Amino acid sequence: MNTHILNSGSSRAGNDEGNFSLRDMLHLLRDHIWTLLAFIAIATTLATAYAFLSAPTYSADVVVRVDPPAPPDQNALGISRQDGTAQQQPGTQATAAEISLMQSRSVLEPVIRQFQFDVEVSPHTFPVLGHFAEQLAYPGHPAKPWFGLSSFAWGGERLEIPSLHVPAYLEEKPLELIALDKGQYELRAPTGDILLRGETGTPVTAADGLAITVKELVARPGTPFTVIHRNALDAIDGLRRQLKIAEVTKDTGIVQISFSSKDRGLTADVANAVAQQYIASAVASRQLNDTKTLEFIQGELPRLKRDLTSAEQALSDYQSSTETMRPTTEAQSYLQGSIELQQRTSALQLQRTQAASLFTPNSQQVKTIDAQLAQLAEAKRAFDSRFTSMPTSERRNAELTRDAKVAETIYLGMVSKAEELSVRRASASGGAHIVDEAMQPYRPIKPNRPLVIFAGGGLGFFIGAFFIVLRRYATTGVTDPLFVERRLDVPVLGEVLFSRQQAQLENETSVQTSQELPSGRADSVPGLPDPHSLALDPLDAQSSAAAVAPGLAREVGARILASRLPHEPSVEALREVRTQVCRDRLNKKNNIVMLTGPSPSTGKSFVAANLSILLTEVGLRILLIDADMRRGNLASFFKQSNRGGLSEVLQGKLRSADAIRSVGVRGLSFMSCGAYPANPSELLMMHDFKQVVDQLSVQFDLVLVDTPPFLVVTDAAIMAPHAGATVLVLRSGMQSEDEISETVKKLRRAGGRLLGSVFNAIPKRASNWRSYEQAAQYTRTLSETDEV
Repeated sequence: MNTHILNSGSSRAGNDEGNFSLRDMLHLLRDHIWTLLAFIAIATTLATAYAFLSAPTYSADVVVRVDPPAPPDQNALGISRQDGTAQQQPGTQATAAEISLMQSRSVLEPVIRQFQFDVEVSPHTFPVLGHFAEQLAYPGHPAKPWFGLSSFAWGGERLEIPSLHVPAYLEEKPLELIALDKGQYELRAPTGDILLRGETGTPVTAADGLAITVKELVARPGTPFTVIHRNALDAIDGLRRQLKIAEVTKDTGIVQISFSSKDRGLTADVANAVAQQYIASAVASRQLNDTKTLEFIQGELPRLKRDLTSAEQALSDYQSSTETMRPTTEAQSYLQGSIELQQRTSALQLQRTQAASLFTPNSQQVKTIDAQLAQLAEAKRAFDSRFTSMPTSERRNAELTRDAKVAETIYLGMVSKAEELSVRRASASGGAHIVDEAMQPYRPIKPNRPLVIFAGGGLGFFIGAFFIVLRRYATTGVTDPLFVERRLDVPVLGEVLFSRQQAQLENETSVQTSQELPSGRADSVPGLPDPHSLALDPLDAQSSAAAVAPGLAREVGARILASRLPHEPSVEALREVRTQVCRDRLNKKNNIVMLTGPSPSTGKSFVAANLSILLTEVGLRILLIDADMRRGNLASFFKQSNRGGLSEVLQGKLRSADAIRSVGVRGLSFMSCGAYPANPSELLMMHDFKQVVDQLSVQFDLVLVDTPPFLVVTDAAIMAPHAGATVLVLRSGMQSEDEISETVKKLRRAGGRLLGSVFNAIPKRASNWRSYEQAAQYTRTLSETDEV
């Protein structure tokens, strides 16, 4: 049979090396263009539905400028750093730090409380249809229920809950709020128990600490809502997912805060609230730091004032007692260097005092200051050793002058710093300010309908292509004749195209087969003599069959493609098989050719019937034997019954010569499978099948034996050693690689000689359309010429 089945892949997929090239991929997709277009259409339809039915998402953004950070305040105590160790914090790190602060809990938690993001409210809608109805409804005007389903919300409902407090065991639990008449409602637990009843605008409190205030409720009575009180951390995480905070341009300090939501009116308010809360938090933080520094300075000023007075008095007394006013040049050098070292040492000591009030002694900040103090002490010792030879009076005068100047510098610097901090604390800006406030958006940012639809089509293309390739290599049988030659070293004798004409003929054949009796026997065809009524003499049998040959020949032409449409491309492919079989006649041990396949429905009977007729066209006497005693139906191709065939011969009920029939084709004889026996394999082994076929082969040029599937039953393996050659009939897309490989292995193990394979029912592909069309046109022209 040659019936078409759906399969994947081109008949020539892959190159000679077995690689799948881009060209082969394009051919494969073109072969299955309708499957690919179906995937694209489905994906595009779904994408279009999503683009037009999904709720739009809006976004608003506010632009904040983060001022570059000041250098570490080494002059916080009024003393200038001169060692060059102060470095400004990189702007990139500072901006990244501020972005992290914008997403901190201290900034987002007040925003969540302001907009009640810890309370999630959603109406109970019907799946899919409810969402579609919601898009058509007008907010604040509840739509009528569809299909009478009044227990669902159908769009237009409004529920605003400005305050909700629940006990810990109800956090993250879905509570059900049901609208009642006249603005009343009831709140139910997940178990269905009523927790409380209330009225719109009136706070309601339950005994376990549950409290709720419903500000607005617009819904039909009986409409349910799901109310969930989110945990604070979960609410913050949810808000972070809706926020997008990033620096607009690197190293500029310009930060954009974007907020996305399905509520268009909420986007700008939330974005502005986050920016304002961040600035307020930054201002409060800076004011707190300035306040602490100012309190420290004010606590140190009295002591510094006393130190300054004491140092000035000591210098005045010494100069009066020694009557020295102006230091010498050497003393001035010593004085200048000592002042610088002492100022730096005093500043570091004050910084350590301030750091010790904020950090532990083992902290990195305190250790750094201690290391700097040690370096300055070492530098002072080295500096003092240079002036050991200076007169004691001059040195003492320089030291007292130094102490007085250092004390004066420190005191005045502290006073100046206190005034500066007082002014800055009163006008603190937090180091950031809003450049552009967020505005209410007009168009949604998503879904981008053209992009979604285009992406859906592209996704459908890739999914379809993947499906086609997957089906080609994973879920269907071999469709490439080259695989058999390339991987199994089995020649392909012919590639038979699928024929619609043969499919129509097989419908007639199936009708004939359906008329058989349950026992497996078939009634005699009207006008055809019963084989059992024929004379036992072979000559008489041949003459009797010849008497009905003219009428039967017309029937045969209506059943077998080679007789009815001899120039069909499928028949031309079988002529190639005929050529190969005829060439091999001299190479095989006998003239018996067995046809088999790995599994049922490969088309063995189709190949056997048509090949036998084609062999008679070259003048050969052919005997066609249907050796499938289990499900053989080769007789139906010739409109004959199965009775009086091989099974009767093997059982001894009929002589082999009496089982041979004429089918109305010159040079072709036929032996049916006979009535289906209960033990076909035993018949083949107990009775000498080889003796039967050897006896018949003497009378004919070629004996074709159609056998059962090789992997299904053992009959073909029993017959294989007795055949001079075996032709393996394969069907495109039906057998897997393992099945073909196993058949070849078992056939050779059984002692059979494999001549080659016939690839049957190859569908016409778009990738090979040109070659098919050329072949069809050529044979069509040839047929018309013959008719003329």
